[in-house]
Amino acid sequence: MSAKRLERSERNRVIAGLFGGLGEYLNVDPNILRLVGVVLLIVAPGVMVVLYALGVLLIPKPGGKSYLTPEIDLRAVGPVAVGVLLVLLGSALISPLLGVVGFDFSPILIRTPDSALRVAAGATILVIGLVLLLDRLRRL
Repeated sequence: MSAKRLERSERNRVIAGLFGGLGEYLNVDPNILRLVGVVLLIVAPGVMVVLYALGVLLIPKPGGKSYLTPEIDLRAVGPVAVGVLLVLLGSALISPLLGVVGFDFSPILIRTPDSALRVAAGATILVIGLVLLLDRLRRL
């Protein structure tokens, strides 16, 4: 009997195979895990983005090794870290609590021109970070 190994799924993947691999390892439907992930993304987007990125970097592909080892491959990990930081920065510019505990719409209300500029800059940085992050996570 072979021991189970936690790996990302190659055949049951949407972005990076993280929830597919966790589902196979835990004998749980991956769609349930994905649903929990979406709920967490709505409740605390910054936390979920960081946890998902860490999961992809820590849990290897089948037969592979983790990206976070003593010999960190900065070409793979660097863009993911930059994407996470941009998502958190953009979230913080839009709303100070958005990235950590969830939505707080009071800072988003545009009352002055500088708040409109802050929200626009935060949204732009957030989108750039998400595009970079999703592109890199799909490649890992």
